[in-house]
This record gives sequence, C-alpha cells and structure tokens, in this order.
Amino acid sequence: MPTYEGLRLKINQMKREMLADRRRKELVHTDFTILSNNCWAGMIYESYHLQKQTPTVGLFFMAEDYIRFLSGLHEYVSSELQFIKPGESRWRDEKTIGGDIRFGSYPVGRLTAGQEHVEVFFLHYHSENEAKEKWERRAKRINWDKLLVKFNDQNGCTEREVRDFFHLPFRNKLFFTCKDWNLCSDEGYIRIRQFPKHDVVMASYEPFGKSKYIDMTKVINRL
Repeated sequence: MPTYEGLRLKINQMKREMLADRRRKELVHTDFTILSNNCWAGMIYESYHLQKQTPTVGLFFMAEDYIRFLSGLHEYVSSELQFIKPGESRWRDEKTIGGDIRFGSYPVGRLTAGQEHVEVFFLHYHSENEAKEKWERRAKRINWDKLLVKFNDQNGCTEREVRDFFHLPFRNKLFFTCKDWNLCSDEGYIRIRQFPKHDVVMASYEPFGKSKYIDMTKVINRL
C-alpha cells in the first residue's frame, strides 16, 4: 500500500520529467555541482535533464558526518571509497539507520581524511561495485567554481550541525527545514511547511524548479 510520502514522491518525479526541457532552456550554464546530504541533488539534475555532476546521488549521510565531510571536502572526495558491513556502522543503533527495514540491503561506504572518517549510505544502489563506480565517476565531474551546497534537518540534525553548516566557507548554501531554529536570518535558510507535520522535512517537500519557497533556476544561474 503506497504511503502518502511515496505518492508525493511519484507525483514530483512526473513533474520533474514533464517540465525538465523547459527548465533547462532557462539555465545560463549547465556545468554546476550540487552537494547534498540526501537524494535531492540527483533530483535537481533530473529536473533539468542534466548529467549528474556530483557524487552525492541516491545516498545519504548522517548529519554529523555530512558536516565533517563538507569541512574536509577536498580530502574526502579524493580519498578511496571503501565499504564496511552494515553491522559495523557506528550509526547502526540510530533509529534512522537500524530502525529502517531497508538497512542491511544496501552498501555502506566509508571515506577517510586523516584520522577521521565519514559513512555514506548508498540507499539506492544494488552493490558495492555500482556505488563505487558511480561515486568515482561523478566525483571527477565536480565543478569547484560553480558549487552549491545543500543541507536539511534530517538524519540526526541538531542545532550544532545547523550552526556549523552556516559557518562553513562556501559561498552558495541552502538549508531546508520544517523547524524554527531561532537562528539569525540567512538567505539560504528556508523553512518549509508540511502536511501532515513531521519532525524533519520530508523528501517530497524539498523544492525543485520554481516553488513558493525558492526558484532553483535563479539560484543555479547565480552560481
């Protein structure tokens, strides 16, 4: 039985595909990179019928690891992607991870920078080989000069991660949330209203194309 969230995601997919060519014609450039803590980056490229120019597609990070990943971005992206058994994940006892019936059915990757590492949950991949091949191929396409970094309040996000995100030295940042974090106003801080209400912003509510929250074409054209 499809869930309400599942139905919304399917409808959004149809909307992305139907108007993708029209959206693409409005772009000033198409060689941009979006980094995302979940599948949103891939959805944006699909919204314009563009080749995916980011390794962060079809996967997700826990919030703490994502901030660590961004903080050492060049080193993490250039490191070798390795894999661990799902049961070895340091996040296995988190409800977002171990509480999901899909956990254990998809690859779990690990990237290392110095003495630290982050875990990457390849939710929409069938094998380690597929995940590794696509991660490495897409990482080579990163355009460091036209970079948009996106975060949201999913996967264990706390106020610490939100504050750390806005202190990261990236020129172009977006943060989607359904909460009021009592933070100072920021151009990239976007509060989204959902029905029914949830503790975190749901994937189907994250905007693409032009919405009442943001016009992604204008955002991309400013990169």
